[in-house]
Amino acid sequence: MSAPCSRPSVPRPTVRKTAPPPSPVAIPEAQVEPPPVIRERMATLDLADDDLVFEEAPVAVRRSTPPPPPPSRRTVAPPASSVQRKPRLESMLDPSEALFDGMYDLNYASSIWQAARLCASALGLALGARSVIVHAHDLSTRELRAIGVHGEGEFDVLGSSDGSDDDLVASAVICNQKAVTMQFDGELPRLAPRRLSMIGAPRTLVAVPAMAWGRCVAVIEIIDADERLASRVADSAAYVAERLAEFMSQQAAA
Repeated sequence: MSAPCSRPSVPRPTVRKTAPPPSPVAIPEAQVEPPPVIRERMATLDLADDDLVFEEAPVAVRRSTPPPPPPSRRTVAPPASSVQRKPRLESMLDPSEALFDGMYDLNYASSIWQAARLCASALGLALGARSVIVHAHDLSTRELRAIGVHGEGEFDVLGSSDGSDDDLVASAVICNQKAVTMQFDGELPRLAPRRLSMIGAPRTLVAVPAMAWGRCVAVIEIIDADERLASRVADSAAYVAERLAEFMSQQAAA
């Protein structure tokens, strides 16, 4: 018996499997943008150079001098030729303010010695004097006693006494009852008071009386004041002498 005949093997065709197409994704209606609206192009406007207007910035006009101020309704300034200006040096060397401030403490003085010391200090500081001496004049004994001293010779002269009749300076002031000015050329005269030799030879001495009850109760001496204040020494000393006389009168009446 013969073997059955075998069929020749035929290769099978290979079939490639493809993935199914993706399913469309549903887009929410809220995210769907409307199609753009195509508008017609607007016509452009061409301007010529003559149609443009430029404004120029204002130019400040420079003036040679500023305009004059408006006139005041209250006062009218006098012309420059009629104004007399006070020299600045004179106003700076006015001793009045310093003298008034120094004499203010006289209201609180409790004795003649304290008042004399205040008067001497006020004059010495205001006038720039080398020394100021205040003498009390005893009308009964005619004795001159230094009760207030400022400046040089303070410890030597304070408390010293001399007779007023033999005193070259005091006798002239007491007899004339007004200010006396003396100038020295480096040497003291033979009749010069002893206190001047203690201080040193002065150049200029101005003595002023303090008058009360029609008599000289005190004498104030200013030695070598500032030369720039020479014209004010006598008036300043007279003011202080008047205040001192008032104080001494009140002390005597108390």
